[in-house]
Amino acid sequence: MIPLFREIRPVFRLLGMLLLLSAAGPASAQDFGWFELDIPPDWQAEEPRRLGGTWVLSLRNAEAGSQVSILVGKTAGPPDAADVAGLLRAATGVPEPARRLKGRWLFAGKDAQGVDTACVVSADRKAGLYLAVLRSGGAAPAEALLAGLRSKKYPALLPR
Repeated sequence: MIPLFREIRPVFRLLGMLLLLSAAGPASAQDFGWFELDIPPDWQAEEPRRLGGTWVLSLRNAEAGSQVSILVGKTAGPPDAADVAGLLRAATGVPEPARRLKGRWLFAGKDAQGVDTACVVSADRKAGLYLAVLRSGGAAPAEALLAGLRSKKYPALLPR
């Protein structure tokens, strides 16, 4: 295993914190450059984009009113998950403070529009990267997608 991958792997285990595994219909694999991901049939992936120095992939289930955004990026200095969580919390308008749990920062609550929102942020100082997974809308529709992120097939979102 390439040393960088070994260093990043623990960062991305945070995906298991979001939701319990659930069964879903067959998924199709899509390649997003940074990683390959199984997309359940009722989800649509937008074209990945860059916002400043952050790579963003947005996935939507329009029928269920649920969205998951995966953000991978660097900060000006060593990435600080608390700072990233604070910025995302402020941007979404969730009033509840972020809290630290097992080296990760989490927040959950209603966003500025009253939509259920949850986020997990972690950083790997050695790799110089942070990862955030932000879910908006219903949690149940997102379970199959998030289960795919943390499955044995994709235990980590490893850059290639």
